Amino acid sequence: MALEENTLEDRLIKISNRESNKNLMVSPDKIYIFPVPKTTFQFLENIWQSFTNKMVSLVDFNDDPIFNFSIFEVIDQDEMKIVATATHFKLKEIAERRKIPGIEEYIKKSRPIHLADPRNESARFIRKAIIDFNKGLRPEVTFVNLKEEEIHPEKKVLLSETMNHAIGIPLFVNENPIGILWGITKDPIPDDQIRQLTLQLYSLFDVIEFVVAKEMESGNDHYIAQKNIEKADTVSNSRNLFYTTTKDQKEPVTSIIFKSHQYNIEYRMDASFIIPTTDGYAVSLKSFIPEKLNNTGKNLLLIPGFFCRRSVMDKLAKELALKYGYRVFLMDMRGRSRQTMPKHGKKEGWTVDNYIQDDFPEVLRWIRWHYPSERTVVVGHSMGGMIPRFYVSSYDTIKEQKEEFNLPQPEEYIAGIVSITSPNYISLKSNFIGLDTLKRGFNLLPHKMISDMILSMASFSMQATIQTIDLKKFFKLILNLHSSLRSFSYNIGTKSLTIKDFVGYKEITPPEWYFLMEDVFCEESVSVIMQFFQSQISNERSFWSNDGRINYTENFLNNFTMPIYSVVGTVDKIVPEESLTELKDLKSENKVTTYYEQGHLGIIFHGETVRKICKGMDEWIQGLK
Repeated sequence: MALEENTLEDRLIKISNRESNKNLMVSPDKIYIFPVPKTTFQFLENIWQSFTNKMVSLVDFNDDPIFNFSIFEVIDQDEMKIVATATHFKLKEIAERRKIPGIEEYIKKSRPIHLADPRNESARFIRKAIIDFNKGLRPEVTFVNLKEEEIHPEKKVLLSETMNHAIGIPLFVNENPIGILWGITKDPIPDDQIRQLTLQLYSLFDVIEFVVAKEMESGNDHYIAQKNIEKADTVSNSRNLFYTTTKDQKEPVTSIIFKSHQYNIEYRMDASFIIPTTDGYAVSLKSFIPEKLNNTGKNLLLIPGFFCRRSVMDKLAKELALKYGYRVFLMDMRGRSRQTMPKHGKKEGWTVDNYIQDDFPEVLRWIRWHYPSERTVVVGHSMGGMIPRFYVSSYDTIKEQKEEFNLPQPEEYIAGIVSITSPNYISLKSNFIGLDTLKRGFNLLPHKMISDMILSMASFSMQATIQTIDLKKFFKLILNLHSSLRSFSYNIGTKSLTIKDFVGYKEITPPEWYFLMEDVFCEESVSVIMQFFQSQISNERSFWSNDGRINYTENFLNNFTMPIYSVVGTVDKIVPEESLTELKDLKSENKVTTYYEQGHLGIIFHGETVRKICKGMDEWIQGLK
């Protein structure tokens, strides 16, 4: 069943001069389908898994998954064959780099179907798509009832009892068809969701065509192509792409104008602004700018937490920009990408102090330089909320110790701080049997022993001379802490901290697991790990600077007077609610604390929770001076 013609405007790629008299138009069954060129096919082999991964990761505007299974059929010479599949169940295994025998077995069972076979419905859809594409239209999205409509016998035998409905869209690269991408569901798509799904598939069609063609032309970078497809924003449609210049950097900024299907407005995304900081490092910003800004005169700066890239805050950023009209910046701190690393490398890593004392003030300067009449509201998640709070409350000490008297003055640059599940010190709800004993014995442990234990996990994948730690190895450290301290005979309980505790909400779907493992979690400096670890096992309930000269927690509790909006997760095992009781004692006259039944990352992932947080934040920001 094809969609009605009232979606032609949605399908329009460009106004075509190739429209012909309908009486002269050839019949679709006469269209010849050319083989995919060899070089294109070889490139596709390395990335077509990303097509099905993205398809099965699509969600509706309520954040509910649309498909539970996806298939990609490629044109291989004069046949079509299934070469990639994905399911919710398998996405997590792909993310964790496990072997996935189910997919290989499925592909082995499926047999190629000749393009000339009259029962090859995929070939029939592609022929129709070739005609539409020549008219300047995107291919029609096709809806097939797998239980009622005629399906080729080779495909029929592959269907399970839960595979009842298929939705497909032919894909093109360099104006030539390459195959058809299918999403499969148990239940039919509700009528009121058909249009939004169709728009998402058109966005995905555009992304795949653009990314594959671009990467093939610019150097056959399979990894970049795969990441760009899997990270694509399908609830928006790109209207224009430009490479723009800025006065303070040589590299061009990618500026893309989108039309949001979900919010029904246009906006621009700019990425990436590179801001040099210290020792050859830099930070990277991207921004979302809605077509109409609100009248608050406030910019928002979003800072992600420990181990996370800025994309972890995309849901918050888009809700704040597209629904509430803020200009939103998202920050990637040093070490998160090649652009933020020294060109020739450094033997030492970096510390949380570099985030607080170097990177953050440079971003404040940069935003003020570009928008001199506007102040910034800083929104930080986890460690991202520690950074502005500790900068503000230790400002005088930092200025004195650095002997840098032109540091951005907090009250002049910052209008307020939104702190989402951000600790005052580290107090994991780890359930380690013997952790209290470990804390009591902390002073008996040689500092070098702790350093060596953590350094043993060091990973040098980002740059050979910079010591960083991989997320999985970090959690492995926590889960096997007793193996490094056998002389103390510590045992770990059956409910040890896990990555699931780090995510922290039970509704997390496999596509979200995949997003976390592939795009959000990154590597971190050994010195940063050391600061967090020492705060966890010390008895002082404090977070100190790396050199031990600044007690950030004490300064925050004693000196902080700025407006602050705190968001607490009541089931957060990383930043337990009881560790944030001091918030009520802050000297700030404008302090608000809100509570949500979510965990550490779930609080910024769960769609309904994100919408509620943003609504509360907007109401609070509207009242700031």
